[in-house]
Amino acid sequence: MATSSTVEAERKFDAEASTPLPALDTIDGVASVGAPETHTLEAIYFDTRHLALAARGISLRRRTGGHDAGWHLKLPLSPGKRTEIHAPLGNADTVPDELMDRILAYTREGTVAAVATLTTERTSYALYGSDGGRLADFVDDHVHAHVSVGEPREMEWREWEVELAAQDGADDSMLDNLTGQLAEAGAKPSERTSKLATALGGSWPDAKGTAGTEYSNGKAAVAPVISFLQTQMADLLFQDAHVRLGQDDSVHQMRSVIRRLRSVLHSYRTLFEPAAVEERERELKTLAKTLGHYRDIEVLHARLRKYLEELPEELVLGPLRDELDQRMAARADTAMAAVRNHMTSRRYFRLLDELEAFIADPPLTALGEKPARKTVAKLVNKAAKRLGKRHDAAVGAAVGPERDAAFHEVRKAAKKLRFAAAAAESTYGKRASKVEAAAHKLQSILGDHQDSVMARAELHNLGSAPGIGSAAFTYGVLHAMERSVADATETEYLRHSRKALKLRLKKPTS
Repeated sequence: MATSSTVEAERKFDAEASTPLPALDTIDGVASVGAPETHTLEAIYFDTRHLALAARGISLRRRTGGHDAGWHLKLPLSPGKRTEIHAPLGNADTVPDELMDRILAYTREGTVAAVATLTTERTSYALYGSDGGRLADFVDDHVHAHVSVGEPREMEWREWEVELAAQDGADDSMLDNLTGQLAEAGAKPSERTSKLATALGGSWPDAKGTAGTEYSNGKAAVAPVISFLQTQMADLLFQDAHVRLGQDDSVHQMRSVIRRLRSVLHSYRTLFEPAAVEERERELKTLAKTLGHYRDIEVLHARLRKYLEELPEELVLGPLRDELDQRMAARADTAMAAVRNHMTSRRYFRLLDELEAFIADPPLTALGEKPARKTVAKLVNKAAKRLGKRHDAAVGAAVGPERDAAFHEVRKAAKKLRFAAAAAESTYGKRASKVEAAAHKLQSILGDHQDSVMARAELHNLGSAPGIGSAAFTYGVLHAMERSVADATETEYLRHSRKALKLRLKKPTS
């Protein structure tokens, strides 16, 4: 089923049934107004019984009538803007799979069904500029709503709407200009966020996925941490849909978000009750491991394929490229099936619930209420000190598996420092950004080192397999190439680590 998406930029106005239309052709920048077009639209809105979508500013509807009949999913993008995703009409009672994949992280185990039906008598006017280009559309709607969730009820109202014709290059300044002049003409900007919000009225749910004001805007140590976690949580839900839809690099992106969540929870764990942090860390680790199996195969396949392509043909003994592709494709399919199973499990949806609850009402210790600057600096510097200790252990380790394992521990410590510093940027600004960038550099270098470790292990298994024959020579050549790569990354790491290991957040003097 084909889908498409657009960015919707609009403003709404309240209007009484008897209010005359404004003189649209007198608005600055509007050279002409198109002939009115009238449509009868019926929109059936879908949500869970507890309105999980509405609580996040998301709407899902099936609309008939007008020029854009079909399924519409609207996701918040920024104030006044939403991403609107379209799908064909299809079955009236079944939400298209592609749209369900985009909302499952929000609806979770809740059943999605019709919650309201809105019938709109719409008259629309196209607004054109002096060059003949379409600037925007003015819409006059008379709405009748039947609400089926909760106590069934009926209601009617009228509203106006101005929506930019963004595809023709109109910008936000034009929308602000139109809005201002309509207000001057007597139109009242609406406080409604959507027609559905108007229909649901008092049944409209409290916002989900937000932190308490006292934490998100306060000066306590926990404030920057909760703000960071809230941003990552929103990104996790966003990436969830990309993984379900099979988009390129989506597993890597989702795994990265999970790493950020885990790292910050770990680095700032003393701000919270231990049991709450440990439970969420444990579940995030399990999820990351499931995603990691697929991601590791993805990276390994690309890496070995690249080296095989670079080898002269006379050194590639046998149909190794095709064999590699087939082997890795089978492993990737198995790993992706495990990802999908995990992401449709009760365990996964419970984790999402618990993370949101943690952010909305964090279980603080006394340290979490301490002033942010001193406490945050102490915890970031503690992560930096941990990195230094692991560096010393790696440098002193014997060359071989012991050293490889030690550098992997350094990489994990650099990752934790990176995200601890990132969470501190709202408190320490450029200083925290500098620590974050230095730790990121070390993490990236040692990430390549770890990829080489994994590739060498795979090549050793391939080259020593029974009946491998002359192909063992090719795998040996690749193994030697990977050994050189590992040596080079160690050298690069040592060069960059000298300065990075000295970085700290300064503590305030008073």
